[in-house]
Amino acid sequence: MRWIQSSLAGRGHVMGLSWITSSRFRVPLRLTCGVFHRAWVLVDLRGQQTPVQWFLDKIRKRREVLTFQADLDCAPAFSLQLQNFRWFARSGRNASINRPGWRFEHLQSVMISTRPENQQEIASAITSVRQGGNSDFIEVSFQHRSPHFSATLPLEALAPGAPARTHMLDTMRELAGSASVF
Repeated sequence: MRWIQSSLAGRGHVMGLSWITSSRFRVPLRLTCGVFHRAWVLVDLRGQQTPVQWFLDKIRKRREVLTFQADLDCAPAFSLQLQNFRWFARSGRNASINRPGWRFEHLQSVMISTRPENQQEIASAITSVRQGGNSDFIEVSFQHRSPHFSATLPLEALAPGAPARTHMLDTMRELAGSASVF
């Protein structure tokens, strides 16, 4: 809760907490910026119900994540879901990537659409996400129905000492602004 409160950097505050399951809770927020309305954060922790569940989640490398959700001033005219995938392959599990001879390829974004025509507002939103400078986001989505905006990131992005911790709300406001321009 303190991580969430301090990441708001004086532009809002935590209104409470409600547990959904033993490893998931919802935190309603009151924000001073006028872009987001009915904002909340969903926090998914590793299963702590039993030591076996915790161990399985740790082995499966299940990440603890935070999902910010809110309505915008105007609902977007489109639905869009962006996911941040990072693939890494090597010849053996124990092969070190620090050895000479490794070559890394940076690929362009791939967009799969169900619409035959290109929409300017979708291109603007994608450009905003790519140029946002924050690669912590796992998923960003815009949709017609509530919540209009959703952004998922690893919980450790809000940890004390995390570089973008106090800029997270600004980054999300910029992303949401790209949808409301059109």
